[in-house]
Amino acid sequence: IVLTSAGRDEGKSTTVANLGVTLARAGKHTLILDCDLRKPTQHSIFRTRNIMGLVDLLIGEQEPQEVWIEPIPNLKLIPAGAPPPNPAEILTSRRLTEFLGRVRQDFDYVLVDTPPMGYVSEAAALAANGDGVLLILDSQRTRKGALRQALRRLRSVGANVLGTVMNKYEVSR
Repeated sequence: IVLTSAGRDEGKSTTVANLGVTLARAGKHTLILDCDLRKPTQHSIFRTRNIMGLVDLLIGEQEPQEVWIEPIPNLKLIPAGAPPPNPAEILTSRRLTEFLGRVRQDFDYVLVDTPPMGYVSEAAALAANGDGVLLILDSQRTRKGALRQALRRLRSVGANVLGTVMNKYEVSR
């Protein structure tokens, strides 16, 4: 499942982490991939280091077992790793597609934390490779136009939009 947002700071990475923990506690073997190579966050959320990660896997230097951490039982995290000079090239590579195919076999859920839709093209490419997409939005900040544009981009690549997650929702408003 690819999780993305229309813009920055809408709670996407926190939602990925919370969903991963919830699934793991429910007994589902879960993997979180931090594919936001420009602004990785998952290592900070889980209070670990971002020395080796997805980038190292995709350039062929490491195996998954060498880079993932297990913050809680049933949950594995592969951080982004050192920032590459060419994030788009890495995230749209055949190696990533092949890697995703392999980990689908080993986990009940693979949660992919991507960059926001409005800033770079990687999120759309990753969404096209996922089984489904959750679009994260901030009820206070996300504009309807940005949300519509993100949905159009997702549909244009054939992504299966499963739904949305609304953060910072106030019942009184």
